[in-house]
Amino acid sequence: MITVKIGKKKNLFGQIPFQAAALLVLVVVFALGSALSKELYREYKIKQEIDDLKSQIQSMEKDNYELSQLIDYYQTDQYKEAEARKRLNLKADGEKVVMIDEKASGVEDVPADIAAQQANVSNSLRWWNYFFASRG
Repeated sequence: MITVKIGKKKNLFGQIPFQAAALLVLVVVFALGSALSKELYREYKIKQEIDDLKSQIQSMEKDNYELSQLIDYYQTDQYKEAEARKRLNLKADGEKVVMIDEKASGVEDVPADIAAQQANVSNSLRWWNYFFASRG
């Protein structure tokens, strides 16, 4: 006759029940997933910061180039001559200077009351007067 012993089966983890082992595995997987997601997020932020710094570098290089071009222009004879004419009222050899008196040039200021009257006229009436009013 064959005798069979009936008793508790030993599982893989020894005396730990299966549900407790599954819970322990689940906690470990969750902890590893959480750490992995934090690390991926940190890596994403670092890449984003690197991209921002690269764009700042490009912007500063562009500004630097523009400033160097401006410095080069300021060192040219053309700029020096233009500034001497403007600031020091100098003229080149063989050049004639003409002075225009604003009052004698025929340019007159519009009196304030006429300007105020024109401001009160509607836009459509202004166009009508522009095209059809007699000149003179």
